[in-house]
Amino acid sequence: MPEQGVYSDSFFAMGTRCDVVLPGVDEEFGEQVVQLVKDEMIQLEKQLSRFIPQSPISRLNRAAKGEWLYTSQTVWEILTICYDFFQVSNGVFDITLAPLINLWKTNRGGRQIPDDEIGRAKAICGFDKVEFDIEKQQLRFLSDGVEFDLGGIGKGFAIDTIKGVLLNQKIKNAIVNLGDSSVLALGQHPNGEDWPIGIRNAYSKDEYIHVFQVNNETVTTSGTVYNTEKNKRGVRQHIINPLSGKPIESPCSVSVKSDSATFGEFLATTWIILPEYDRKILSEKCRKVETLEINYKSESDFETRLTIL
Repeated sequence: MPEQGVYSDSFFAMGTRCDVVLPGVDEEFGEQVVQLVKDEMIQLEKQLSRFIPQSPISRLNRAAKGEWLYTSQTVWEILTICYDFFQVSNGVFDITLAPLINLWKTNRGGRQIPDDEIGRAKAICGFDKVEFDIEKQQLRFLSDGVEFDLGGIGKGFAIDTIKGVLLNQKIKNAIVNLGDSSVLALGQHPNGEDWPIGIRNAYSKDEYIHVFQVNNETVTTSGTVYNTEKNKRGVRQHIINPLSGKPIESPCSVSVKSDSATFGEFLATTWIILPEYDRKILSEKCRKVETLEINYKSESDFETRLTIL
């Protein structure tokens, strides 16, 4: 049972569990608010998932080269945001890597993928193969085979959208946690202090490596380590360096505390890929941001670096 004065509930959305905590809210109103949050999540997933055949993203991914395309306002917004991120990261953050993601996703047997196979997938990727007409809010592909994948930013975009839903309902204090990778901490903890948002050891979920103090901010995490409920551990090949066409294979993670979860997810993923010099350049464009880097030497040994920008 939730403690008195705190309403909480959970549901499944966007491929993961979503936990909502609402201090100072009675059960009836809490149920209404959580239903609004759930409905918004479901609608966003229907818009942004490339695995739903009739989603606007899927329809774009099936479009032919050269055809000017209109899409929903939501999809247009996230695509133009991602294009800005692509430019500011010098092409490192790229949501057109679906062919490469698919290639490495099928490599669970650990086979050596030939360079020419990587090269063919890489050749049809690249956000520079997409042209935007900002005035008419339309876009077209300059090459065949371009395909969007919003898996690296969709949850952050959803968290920022949900923040608006909560504020519209006059909710001042809340936690919304999407699979521990994207967390909104609105207002304050019931004890009157900032929300403590912990970052777990990827290999030992009962151990917290760092705790962010968060107030009206978000914490997002991107990493390569997986640790299932059956204690299967390893490195996922899902963060792709678009320059090489190959995944990041070192066990690591980056967590970002920022005002925007959309920006946080961009920065967390980009930070993993960028070399140190390029990080310094990008950090000059960041304000009110904290990053936590964790590099695992083994399952029981790791190094951390906390940076306040």
